[in-house]
Amino acid sequence: MENALTVSDIIKSAGGPAAIQAELVRQGQSLTRDAIYKWQKTGIPDRYWPSIMALSAVGPADLYAANCVARRPAAVCEAAE
Repeated sequence: MENALTVSDIIKSAGGPAAIQAELVRQGQSLTRDAIYKWQKTGIPDRYWPSIMALSAVGPADLYAANCVARRPAAVCEAAE
């Protein structure tokens, strides 16, 4: 998992917090930029994955791996592989 994208990488590839927030607002969802910044520690909630995948070139496996890195412990994620 050394080459896995981080949540920060995924946020950047989706255009940054402002772009993510704008897309979610366009979809009728309410989310602050501060909440998006917190994803770096908490992981990207599953309910936002479709929007993130639409804004970037990441897939579900990338999002899962990044969430594992953000949420720790790594042993749990490695056991799931």
